[in-house]
Amino acid sequence: MIHLIFITIAFTNDTIYPSTSSLSRAVLARSRVFVVVVFAPRRQSSTRVMPTDAAPTCVAYDDTRTACIIGTATGELVFRDRASSSRAPSIDASGTSPRSKSQSHVSTTPWTRETSTRATDGDVGIVDVALCDAECGRRVAACAENGEISFWDVETRARDALAAGRAGRVDGGTRARQIAFAPRCGSLLLAAACDDGVVRFYEPRERCSGTAWEASDAFESARPGGRATALAWRRASESGQWPLLAVGMSWPRDGRHTVCVLARDARARRWRVVAETEHGADDDAETKRLAWSAPTTTRGAINLVAARGSTCVVYECTGLATSGVGSMKTIGRLRHPGVVMSCDWNASGSVVATTCEDGVVRLWSANLKDGTWCEHAVAE
Repeated sequence: MIHLIFITIAFTNDTIYPSTSSLSRAVLARSRVFVVVVFAPRRQSSTRVMPTDAAPTCVAYDDTRTACIIGTATGELVFRDRASSSRAPSIDASGTSPRSKSQSHVSTTPWTRETSTRATDGDVGIVDVALCDAECGRRVAACAENGEISFWDVETRARDALAAGRAGRVDGGTRARQIAFAPRCGSLLLAAACDDGVVRFYEPRERCSGTAWEASDAFESARPGGRATALAWRRASESGQWPLLAVGMSWPRDGRHTVCVLARDARARRWRVVAETEHGADDDAETKRLAWSAPTTTRGAINLVAARGSTCVVYECTGLATSGVGSMKTIGRLRHPGVVMSCDWNASGSVVATTCEDGVVRLWSANLKDGTWCEHAVAE
């Protein structure tokens, strides 16, 4: 059975009409990754297969959608990109990586270049992977089931021989459920949502080379006994500002689940909660995925979608960019026949794509008349 856990959207333009939209989804199966481009609503698709030696568990793209990193159940990392060069990229042991400029379009070049390495000892599986923005170089992070987070650099060498080595390794002490690099915040910064309820931040001690990674900061909820289940960065609206970080928190014993937004207080040098909302009685499930819409709405709000259980909840966040203390209001509930595995926005912030355990990709948008969210396209 094919198991959908990740999607990324690349719309042909900013219209909400499904007849002109397309999305790319990565489907993780037993021993391979299928990259499928689906055109809705006709459901025509083009599929490319990425074989792996073991069952893939996670996949992440960079901001240009020209490179991806795949983690497997046996601790292997597989890097692929769309570069037109015939030379294979390698995961570098020296910790240096050439910088590449960010591209504004999605390349149609086939995923021809590949390199792989083992990120863990024994058969310890990879829980999640992250790939930083292309302008920061091909830097990769992977968190393992034993709590270890490793950092890697990927570079293109003159020879096709592959070299593997870590640019850094940290022992998180507890398992991280999700990791993500901060987008363009002036330096490399990785956030990790951990089972002990702490969001940990990691930075390289040697910023120029991106080596010697270490814990630099942490955020812990004032309420003990929780766990951080999901996180998502939102790019800063102005240069020099810190990006916002949405975090899903859960307290299983109390049956309490929340989504909060963290902002960096530069003066106090700490992360603080600027907005928070608690799940309703009909949403008794922890948050599995979070995704920000890229643009700000006409009312100056920012939309956030959270996947939990069989529902995706769409929030409207106001006041975050102006006052620094905002509010979150539910504006839509996207109900599915099974557990939602992932969610993401299109470039204009008008359409949400979701994947469900039934193997179906659904597209959702708000009715222009009354704002009601409804499903308008399905791709199986």
